[in-house]
Order: sequence, then structure tokens, then C-alpha cells
Amino acid sequence: MPFGETVAWAADEGFQFVELLLDGPYARERLRADDRVPAMRDGLAAAGLDCVVHLPFAVDPGSPFSPVREGAVRELTLGMDTARELGAERVVFHPSSDAWDLGWDPAETRAFVHDALDDLVPAARERGLVPCPENVVSSHYTAANFPELLERHPEARMTFDASHALLSGMNEPEMAEFLREHADRVGHLHLPDTRSGDEHLPVGMGRIDFHAALAGLADRCWSGTATLEVGTEDRSTIALGRENLLAVLDRL
Repeated sequence: MPFGETVAWAADEGFQFVELLLDGPYARERLRADDRVPAMRDGLAAAGLDCVVHLPFAVDPGSPFSPVREGAVRELTLGMDTARELGAERVVFHPSSDAWDLGWDPAETRAFVHDALDDLVPAARERGLVPCPENVVSSHYTAANFPELLERHPEARMTFDASHALLSGMNEPEMAEFLREHADRVGHLHLPDTRSGDEHLPVGMGRIDFHAALAGLADRCWSGTATLEVGTEDRSTIALGRENLLAVLDRL
């Protein structure tokens, strides 16, 4: 989606921020090559919008191969520099590993992810950013296992992804209980709906009961940022997701 045009539309629709994925047309190296970052930052400021940056998830910070892992950490850290230049306060990334499960046992895989996190969490803080790793589906740090990460990294805050939580086996009452217990460590939300896989649908078009799932945060009077993370460029569909989410929040 064209950045300036989308930012202007988002402001008109009443959004308070945009979440930018540093991949594809907005990959860090492409932004650098075209020197687009200053104009993007100015466009956000002119529209009165904040920015959350989602670092690329196609890299493998939990790789069992040191050069690959170090390269992933390097790319994610450089992405943090771009996030800071854009004026972002939060960076989202996946604490995951693509290690072959028949070749590496779970304890080894966790150690590879921890090795990366030991660099990434301080790197974000050093840049004045809040590191918000996200619960994943197919690696160790699902929502159910995420308290382990939060305990190990007190300076991290969680990006809670409702669709990922559901797909990894957590139902809505369990989401509510998790969020109630860990509200003080949740820094950001991803709220895509789904029917089966990780479909990135607008709220209300899948099977997630967001009223039940978010009740735990309401009980704790939580306040923070939430991204719809809808997998479409159709603006009317994105706007529908916002409208449906606001209706959910009004009932909490």
C-alpha cells in the first residue's frame, strides 16, 4: 500500500497509528536505497499518527547455525535503527527458530532463541524502543510458554497475537485469564480474526470471540496499542475491522 496515501487515509478514519512491516516494499535496505525514511517520518508527523514497527519475520533469529543467527540479529538490530528514525516507540519481532525438529531437540532450539534475545532486547532498549516479541504458533514461544520469556527478559513487553494464541491451542477464556495475569507485561496487541489458519481477517469475520478474549485486559484497565493486522489492501475491509473492534470494546 502506498505509504503517504495510506497514512492520510488512516488519519481520516480515526486510527491513531500504523504498523509498518520492514519487508517487501518497505524492507530496510529498500527504504535506505531510496532515502524514504525522512519523508515517511514527516508524513506520520503531519498526519498526527504514531508508528509501530514490525521487524521482518522471514529472518531466523533462532537458527542453529551461528552465522545465520548472527546475520538475523544484525538485520533486526538495523531495523531497530530504522524504527527509531521513523519515530516509533515499539518494535515487534518473532522469537522463533526454524531449526529442523529431527536434528535439534527443544532445549537446544530454545537456547538458540535465547542467544538472539540476549542481544535483541538490550539493543531495543539502548535505542529507546520497547522490545515487544510476539507469541508464535510453530516455535517454542507460544502464548502458553510466553511467561518463561517474560521472566527471562524483564525489559521485554509482549505482543499478544490473538490468532496465534488460538491456533496454538489457547481458547478465549484462557486468553482472558492469561491477559488478566500478565497485563502489566503486555505492550502491544495483534487482533486479526481467523476461521482456521492464520488468515488475518477483520474482527468479526472469523471465529474468535474477542469480547471474551479481551475481558482480562478490561478487568485490569489495560491501555495500549492494538493492530488489526488485516491481510488485505481493501480499505473498506480494514475500516470494517476497526468498526467491529470498537463495538467489542464498547461492550467491555
